[in-house]
Amino acid sequence: MTGSLLLMAGLLVAQAPAAAAAGIVTDLGVAGRGGDVVAGGSKVFVAADDRIMVASIDGKVINTIPGLSGAVALASPETGRKVYAALRDSHEVIEIDTTTLAITRRIDLTAYPCPSTLAQSYDRLWIGYGCGEAGEGGVVGLVLSATTPTLVRVGPGTTQPPLVAIARNTLVAGEPGVSPAAVRVYDISTTPATPRGEIRGDANGLPPLRDLALTEDGSAALSALADARQFDAWDTTTLTQARPYNSSGSSEHGLPTAVAASPDGAYVVGGWNSSPGDTAELVVYDATTAEVIYATDHQGKALVAGSIAFYGTLIWGVLKEPDTGRMHLWRLPPSPFHSSALTLTAPSEATAFKQLTFSGRLTLSTGSLPGVQTLELYRWLPDGTSSFQEVTTAADGTYQFTDTPPSIGAFKYQVYWPGNSWFRGRGASVTVTVARYHPVLTVTGPATGVVGERLEFSGTFGADGVVFPQTTITVSRKVVSPDGTVTSKALVKMAAAADGSFGFADTPTTAGEHTYTIRLVGNSVVEPANTSHGVTVLQPTA
Repeated sequence: MTGSLLLMAGLLVAQAPAAAAAGIVTDLGVAGRGGDVVAGGSKVFVAADDRIMVASIDGKVINTIPGLSGAVALASPETGRKVYAALRDSHEVIEIDTTTLAITRRIDLTAYPCPSTLAQSYDRLWIGYGCGEAGEGGVVGLVLSATTPTLVRVGPGTTQPPLVAIARNTLVAGEPGVSPAAVRVYDISTTPATPRGEIRGDANGLPPLRDLALTEDGSAALSALADARQFDAWDTTTLTQARPYNSSGSSEHGLPTAVAASPDGAYVVGGWNSSPGDTAELVVYDATTAEVIYATDHQGKALVAGSIAFYGTLIWGVLKEPDTGRMHLWRLPPSPFHSSALTLTAPSEATAFKQLTFSGRLTLSTGSLPGVQTLELYRWLPDGTSSFQEVTTAADGTYQFTDTPPSIGAFKYQVYWPGNSWFRGRGASVTVTVARYHPVLTVTGPATGVVGERLEFSGTFGADGVVFPQTTITVSRKVVSPDGTVTSKALVKMAAAADGSFGFADTPTTAGEHTYTIRLVGNSVVEPANTSHGVTVLQPTA
């Protein structure tokens, strides 16, 4: 961020209300493979074969990342600063900056071809790969912070790319579409990973897998099984069923297609498709009690397997038209959750290079304290450039940050809280008009001098820690001699240092009252200023 942006500054308890609405459905204008979705950095990303579609939080398509080769899977870390995409056809994983949408890194997976599934937690990325040859697929992991990541294979060979999910030190993997199926559980706190065992259901094994997820703490694996009429949570320690998540009571249910757990562990979201594949339903369950607290459906389209993502209180899915494969982004409304409010207060006056202090507060409609929360702060400069930073609130929801504008004009600041599983997110913005820096010009030097002896002066118009653009200083001298004669002369024109300091010298040739006038010319960011300094110059003593 240009200038200094110093940030200072919260677990929620509430009751979840019930609601039902269709949400927002946006035609992405593409068809084909893919359909995986992640959200981060106030954007939503959908893998769409030869491109990645980018939408805003309100569901509108805002950009496209083109020229890809088999973009079929996505993953995003908790911070939302990066998105990773598996390119099945070019055998690589790419890293995408969520702000600029630039591809910032490519990881070669030629040795593990056809990467098709991804899971990420913090600095570790796990990839399910395989081109359909028996025993040549599997799971490989890597550490993203490494300049040249070491690829570490986990588990046995497979035919299809395994579905993968990760939470804390637990990794689960299961090959989709095979029967009987099994979910392998690993402890990844060690290298190589330590197998904990397999989840097989009963003696006949599991029906074919359509989707696989983990709860936030890694204690339970969530499965969407092709021949089941429920989603299942499996204890990752005992490898037994913990609880089922049944249908919402709708007679239109076909088969479970997608399942995911909310980041805070409060909810499980299951996606169903009707048997003909022309109706999709999303159901939100209480993670602990399995109670259905919200359900909505969409007619005429099918939910893509595995395509459920969270962003704050928002839940996303991807739909496809049964006949054409055309993709649509489905966003559930935030109406099942309580509201919040966010304020942002700006200084009444602002000048370039002077620190400004902003403050505000996050409050919840229930009256409970938010606890420590992370806000997203965006700043737009007058030249159109922008920057992003995170702000942390205090436990009571109050927050504060400072900024030092590097130029003049209208600066826009926006803070946003994405919400969580109980409360809707909220944003607030202010525009601050920044005026030119008003310098205080000071000069120090001798009060008396002698003809023929050098006088040295120093000055400044800056303040500690401020870096100024190039500025010009001029110095002129007026001499009033003992007989009343007045002479004037321009002495020097110079550039001040970046910290606002400068210096000059003069060797007087006549006695009298010497007045040095120092002028700061100023520029588009710094106002002009002037000051003077007087020296009494005497003849040298005999």
